[in-house]
Amino acid sequence: MCSVTDPLRLNDNPLFKELKDGLPKSEKETMNILEIRDDILYVWNPDKCCVFTLNVAATRGKTGEAVPFQTLKPTDPPIFEITNLLINETATQLAIWGNLGIVVVELPRRWGKDNAFQDGKKEISCVNYNLTGYSSQLASTEVRRVRWHPGSPNNSHLLVLTSENTFQLYECEIGETPKLIRNWKVGPTPPISSTKFIANVESLGETAVDFDFATPTMKFDDDYNGNGNGSWHKIQWPILVLRGDGDILMVHGNILSGSLTKPDVLGALSMYPPAADNYGLDSCSIMCIPTTPPVVVIATTTGKLYHALLMREPERDGDDEKTWSQYGSTYSLHTPDDALFVFEEVEMELGLLFTATDKKYRCPINLHRDKGNKLRYFCSHNAGIHMVTVTMITQLEEYLNANEENADLSLPSSLLPSSIQYLLCTRTKYSGNKEATPVLGFGLLQQPCSLLIALLHSGIIVDLSVVDRDYLPNVDCREPAVSSSKKVTREPFDIYIANLLKHDSASQPITKLGTTKLSGKEYLELLYRATHLFRTNHFIKHDKVRAEIAKKVRVLKDLKNHQLTELDNLTETRKHLHGKAEQLAERYEDIKDKQEDLAKRAEEVLRLVNYKELSTAERADATQLKDLNQKVSKELAFRLDKLKKKVEQQRMHMEAFKREEKKNSYVLSAKQEEAIKSNIGQMGKSIANMIAQVKAFEDELDI
Repeated sequence: MCSVTDPLRLNDNPLFKELKDGLPKSEKETMNILEIRDDILYVWNPDKCCVFTLNVAATRGKTGEAVPFQTLKPTDPPIFEITNLLINETATQLAIWGNLGIVVVELPRRWGKDNAFQDGKKEISCVNYNLTGYSSQLASTEVRRVRWHPGSPNNSHLLVLTSENTFQLYECEIGETPKLIRNWKVGPTPPISSTKFIANVESLGETAVDFDFATPTMKFDDDYNGNGNGSWHKIQWPILVLRGDGDILMVHGNILSGSLTKPDVLGALSMYPPAADNYGLDSCSIMCIPTTPPVVVIATTTGKLYHALLMREPERDGDDEKTWSQYGSTYSLHTPDDALFVFEEVEMELGLLFTATDKKYRCPINLHRDKGNKLRYFCSHNAGIHMVTVTMITQLEEYLNANEENADLSLPSSLLPSSIQYLLCTRTKYSGNKEATPVLGFGLLQQPCSLLIALLHSGIIVDLSVVDRDYLPNVDCREPAVSSSKKVTREPFDIYIANLLKHDSASQPITKLGTTKLSGKEYLELLYRATHLFRTNHFIKHDKVRAEIAKKVRVLKDLKNHQLTELDNLTETRKHLHGKAEQLAERYEDIKDKQEDLAKRAEEVLRLVNYKELSTAERADATQLKDLNQKVSKELAFRLDKLKKKVEQQRMHMEAFKREEKKNSYVLSAKQEEAIKSNIGQMGKSIANMIAQVKAFEDELDI
């Protein structure tokens, strides 16, 4: 039944009915396992470790019937939890990642009805590569943020930010194993934290939590003469890195070039006007809107959003210049030339029915860019979804596009405030702190009008129409690719299970009671402690391992059945192609014979045509040549007959000679041959005795 929150009836689609049963029930943080690209909805199924796809545009046009969905099955499914799904601009590769690793999936081609994958095939095997190995019991490296590089010429470069303040750039060429081509640090490595020891504020503040690409820039060489003939460096995409304490670093340099030099990491950008708390000490997300100049959005866990312009910092006196060392870092970084000019602060309402005296709810904020409209963006979090419209961008564009002759070139006296709209609420004042109400997926369908599709923690799909007042197309630049030979390894499943079974420092020791008799209460407390430790430290791990193994077995069985079905289909296809090949071969032979016949007929026609066009003299010569040919043929035939007769005579002479030789040959009998052999043997022995006697006489006579 159609409802206000589901006009497309997506909840009745078999895709979301099956997905609802496979969603995790204990997830407490907002994720993004859903994305829409080119009218195709992609969503990760954590239960079957596969990607479901659905043509949402076809669903919009066929509201009365169910549109079938397709299943993309990775050939090597991940063994860690997936929290995000990201597609490159050309929709050729899909990156699914979580805190423990990254998986790059190659998407199949689309054709046929509704432009579906492989003409609407229900289940498709997709080659994938696992970029795991970020977390284990001994190393605390985790994935913080993954983004496709917008400057990659073939949309194959993946940039990863880890918990060790390290950037890793992978080249994911289609058909090749991903390669780690560059890595560099943007801050000190934070200490390893655990459940027993809480990291200090300084270590939390120096940890990078998010990054985004700013608008591209062009850096010219020193010998550039300004007429376009000088050489310049390639287009650079600056990277804005957000730390937990609110500081923003900037990375300059073309990381896609083949140069081995590491990019320049500029120190914390100055923020104007200055604030005592540096605009929040609990920053969680950053986003750069591609305008001129760029608008940077900074989100905090308290629900506050800061809008700032990224521009060149004005010249300062030597006393006012800040360096990285003033922030207590041991890294020597350059002083940035850019600064952030904060022009607005917006606060979101995280949940309903909160009063001034109530404790505000806090949670991470995920920022989503609207590629069809620069004026707005979306925020998803544990309390729902917000839409923010930055009206100041309209004033900024009007000022930049103003005509110098007919318009006022002065800046507007006042800036229009941004509007914020609470689109979807999943939490109220009476929701418990431990109650899970996250948003698991967020996507936008652009045409013909913007449609918001969200996947809630309960498995319900919400699709809402969003009015698109201004449409500004997004143009992305491209950068050339680089190559490298560094390979990426993945964590085996047995090691993953072994890591899950490792216990913490708290364990239940073997009890050896002395002569002292314990009271019943003490025995009960000891039993409760042991029971609690087994339940929290042992049984949970074994239950998780059992669930992981069962899921792995289930996925492998499903994958095996799918591959067997694919094998049968390929066998049938091969037989069909073999029959087609035989038919084509027979047709080719028939056509070839027909062509040869036609060629002979054409030669005969040409000969007749040429014969009819001969002159009188040529005809006389042709007649003479024909007579001469007949005479020569007769002479050759006569001589050939004579040669054949001579050959026959020679053959008869040879046969007579052989018969004569057989008559003159003498044949010995067996007794004669034996007598001759014995006589020859006796003669040989006599000769040998005589030679021995002669040698003896020579020795006696010394000859």
